[in-house]
Order: sequence, then structure tokens, then C-alpha cells
Amino acid sequence: MPSLRVRGAVVPILHVSQIAAELGLPAPPGLERARLAWDIAAILDAWVERLRGIDWELLMRPTPSRGRSLRNLTVNVFHPIELLPEAWEHGRFDWYPDEDPAREGELRSPDEVVRYAERIGVGWSSFLLELGDEIERRDPAVASPRGDVTYAELLASQRRHADFHLREVEEFLG
Repeated sequence: MPSLRVRGAVVPILHVSQIAAELGLPAPPGLERARLAWDIAAILDAWVERLRGIDWELLMRPTPSRGRSLRNLTVNVFHPIELLPEAWEHGRFDWYPDEDPAREGELRSPDEVVRYAERIGVGWSSFLLELGDEIERRDPAVASPRGDVTYAELLASQRRHADFHLREVEEFLG
């Protein structure tokens, strides 16, 4: 698999848009949606790596930001990503964050939290590989509880959301 070594880390390259992202360059013309989508995959991978080896007590400890646990933040970030393929295919993004506590309650061990995050991360990357360059050829409208958006807007908002919380997790874990 093609890879880059950036700041000492080897990063697999699954789409050309990732090269610019890893090097801190603007996305090539016409590849912004792909870049956003693959950025999300990289954020999810980084998140899963941070979860590995964390004990239950730390997973459940409130973070300084609104007192949310790492388990809660994991569900809050990963569940909407799990909904993105459906949004692409059917034009609906039915994410209701108020339902996160029920999902979170099903994760009863550190291993279950990691498996949950891994499953969604792998599913997202697989979806992107199957989608290929189609993501740059069309930008479907998506209905969501917060109003109608384009898929590009949805990707951008979920990328910001995931990145914001990953930085929060990084700071919390030190």
C-alpha cells in the first residue's frame, strides 16, 4: 500500500487527497469532498489508537469539557460517522445525540468500546473505498434533524466535530 512518512509516522495512502492533507497543503481542485472523507477516516484511526489500553476507570472519568466521559465522546463521534453511508445512499442523516446514552450503555468494557470504534472506522473506510471517485462527481442533498444540507457540508461538519473531540481527548489523556 502506498504510504508517506510524516513527522516520524507512516501514513497509508488510500486516496490521493490524503497526500495534501498529510503535508498540510490545500486539497487539489475537485478533491475537497474526498479529502474531508479520508480526513475523517484518519481521525477515527487516531481515536481508536488512543483508546487502546485505556482502563474502564479512565474511560468513564468525566473530561473537563461538559463532564463527558471518553466512552460518551466515542459514541458521540463514531455514531454519526456510522450514519454517513446511509446519508449518501438515501439522503437522510438521522442522528439524534440525545439517544447517545442508550448506545453508550451497551458498551460495558474497554474492549467493547474499542471494538465499537474499530467496527465503525473500518466500515467508513470500506465505504469510501467502494465509493471511489463518485464522492467527487456528485454532492447529494441530505435531510437531517437540523435541516437540509449537502453531503459536502455534512462531511465538513462531521470532520470538524470528530477533530474537535479528538483534540479534547488528546488533551485529557495528555
